[in-house]
Amino acid sequence: MKFLKLLFTKFISYIIKFRDKFLDSPIAKLRFITVLDMLIKTILFMTIIHMSTSNFGTSFTKAFSFSIVYLGFVLLLYSFGYMFTNKKQILFYIILNALFTILIISDLWYFRVNRDFLGLENIFLHATFNPSELSLINPQIIDLVFFIDIISIITLFITKKITSVQKRSIPKFAISLTTSIAIILGSILFIDIFKLSGYSTASISKPQWNPAETIAASGPIGYHLQEASKSITRLISKPSSDDTNEIETWINNNKENLPDNEFKGLFKGKNVIFLQIESLENFVIGKSTNGKEIAPFLTKLSKEGLYFTNIYEQNNGGDSIDCDFLINSSTFTLGDQITALNYSENTYPNSLPRLFENIGYNTITSHAENYSAFNWSKLHKNAFGVETLWSLNEYNNDEAVGYGISDRTFLNQLSEKLKTLKQPFLFQSPTLSSHGPFAIGKQYRELNLPKEVDESKLGGYFESIHYTDAQIKMFFDKLSESGILNNTVVVMYGDHTGVHKYYNNEIKDLDYEGGWWKNYDHKIPLIIYTPNMKPSVITASGGQSDFLPTISYLMGIDKSLYENTSMGRVLVNTNRDSTIIRTKEIEGQVKSPEEEQHVLNSYIIGEKIIKTNFFAKAQLKK
Repeated sequence: MKFLKLLFTKFISYIIKFRDKFLDSPIAKLRFITVLDMLIKTILFMTIIHMSTSNFGTSFTKAFSFSIVYLGFVLLLYSFGYMFTNKKQILFYIILNALFTILIISDLWYFRVNRDFLGLENIFLHATFNPSELSLINPQIIDLVFFIDIISIITLFITKKITSVQKRSIPKFAISLTTSIAIILGSILFIDIFKLSGYSTASISKPQWNPAETIAASGPIGYHLQEASKSITRLISKPSSDDTNEIETWINNNKENLPDNEFKGLFKGKNVIFLQIESLENFVIGKSTNGKEIAPFLTKLSKEGLYFTNIYEQNNGGDSIDCDFLINSSTFTLGDQITALNYSENTYPNSLPRLFENIGYNTITSHAENYSAFNWSKLHKNAFGVETLWSLNEYNNDEAVGYGISDRTFLNQLSEKLKTLKQPFLFQSPTLSSHGPFAIGKQYRELNLPKEVDESKLGGYFESIHYTDAQIKMFFDKLSESGILNNTVVVMYGDHTGVHKYYNNEIKDLDYEGGWWKNYDHKIPLIIYTPNMKPSVITASGGQSDFLPTISYLMGIDKSLYENTSMGRVLVNTNRDSTIIRTKEIEGQVKSPEEEQHVLNSYIIGEKIIKTNFFAKAQLKK
């Protein structure tokens, strides 16, 4: 006890010395309180944000662990107060604190409905604003805490209990600014470079898979400074003449100018449903294990519809969200970063949804996730121009299988929701249950695999795909019962490969059924089906970048509306048989050195298009 009393006495004495030395005037106290207030508010704000997915203790610990970073950004703004004199300095700190409070309250209210934060891009690009379209006025009792200090400080100012005779001090400004920059740069070195924060997704300078993780390390000030810088830079940037010539030459060389064939307008006027099936690889189609078909319903559809047998995954820096991007924009994605997280403010004038809207379709995208997950809502609403978004909030999340809401409950509810749509419509959605690590529950396993296989990632993958296949059959049955299927074409495909992509090293040594499943060929299936159609197998080599022009051709959309802004080919009307994957390997056969170089340049041209927002800015010039 004596030791504790001594320690407490020492602590109090240090506080008194600090007060006497640094808080010797009302303005000094105001400066100190401003920094302390803004830091406490930042920690509280970040704790509330993290509590959307964690408990209070975990959330507070995470927020507090980055408090030194938050302090650096607070000091960055605080420093400018030294450039004012007398009463103006008082007003600066009061206004700074008040504006900061308004900012985080606005962010908090926006986050509660969109799981995202406000930014300058919402001003420049109105389609990025409030994709949920829900009310942004959603105060809670906890919000009052952010205003208590402001009211007290303003009261003291009005009653003239806060005074200042301080002159402008450039040395103090320089010291404070230098200190803040040193803290920020040191934090970037510690967190971004050496990865020593203890949180795997923590980064001050790089966006993460959702805004709550992106803002975690930098805090609101750092987040908004970076967002504003990025928005302004991209708004004023323009593609160079060299980039323009290179892009236009590549696009022109990509055109084939072939006469139309029997596939042109095959599905004209029909509703279109895109089912992006999580981790679906082509090798399971038509295959059995332990005497049972792995995907019996998809195999059946592959024999009754259009079955594209040589489709390769082209996902680059991202996985599922890259597939979204490739399909809707027909543009090859970035490799050094996730395109959707870094360039969702871009717009694609001839995206798949906009092409369909031009011919009178309603467009809807649904992800059974929060609006902010991998920026899917901003991507679809702003970049692609989708009219209506359905998030997880639109569904009763009453069963979880795999990664999230079960495919059974999701597709069951979806079949009912589709009845409410005005036709014709274009609808897009991914499934979730066959997501890695393929740890599907025993109650859903029906293949009766040998124990060693059943407990492996391969067995889990087979069972996950088998489960999802059964739910897709249920979905089709319900569409048929409601009559929707008769006037609908369903496009089914894998978003990327699965067990081979993530767990190849774990499964390669399994001794099972002669190893027919071992080859990692990077293929995903593409199956397009409508009742009573003539089945056909399409063997042309292609990838997700080819979906937009291929579907547009099948729907009878005029080629002139998309061929100048698409990097893909019409796979049902092409003389070429080559494509490229992220490893820069060419799949299929090239016919000439010129074609080979053209295909090899695909990702390079895609990067130039994305990083300059080329198609949108080219349209503005017209």
